[in-house]
Amino acid sequence: MVLKTVILIFDVFVIILSISLIRTAGSWYSLLLLGLFLFPSLRMLRLIPGFDEREKAIDNLSSNIALGISFVLAIFYIGMRYTLTIDGAISFILIPFVAKAVFFSGFTLERRQSVSIIGRSVGLIFVGFALLSHGFSTVGLIEMLPGIVILICTELSARYRWFGLSYLFLIGIATWVYLPNFERITSVLVYSLFVIPFSFLLVRSLKKT
Repeated sequence: MVLKTVILIFDVFVIILSISLIRTAGSWYSLLLLGLFLFPSLRMLRLIPGFDEREKAIDNLSSNIALGISFVLAIFYIGMRYTLTIDGAISFILIPFVAKAVFFSGFTLERRQSVSIIGRSVGLIFVGFALLSHGFSTVGLIEMLPGIVILICTELSARYRWFGLSYLFLIGIATWVYLPNFERITSVLVYSLFVIPFSFLLVRSLKKT
């Protein structure tokens, strides 16, 4: 009980800190930090159901994967001798965050659910960004095309296993577009946000269960 209270106080402190960061940092990224501690706090207060033993093990595994990706990013950035910009700082938030979400969802849900949820989420993010940037315009429709393609691939691969190979095609396209531009840290960020979910979806969609 004492340990849970200490953890809860710590979570509340971090939430307050993240809210205060809204004034100095981008609000969306501060809210990401807020979200990291929101659900664990709600579970400890028993306002939402807690994890069973299997889900706890998967949560630990996905957290370790996210931590490992952070280490790989740091080593890669040092090796590439990047000057750490705001995009680099954002990448240390977004990439592990996305990795944890993808692996946790993918391992806890059955095949069709995980492919549908992860694939639709990625596709809708692309469509949403295009709409927010350009609205319903010709440019907006063109920028929505990748998201629409992802949504189509998701629907087909959720129903028919071998359509999961379409994610390999998407990974290839992303590699062709972004790999030559790896001297810019932004390209690494966007490429990682492509490849992490697509790689998982490729493997998960080809499995029978």
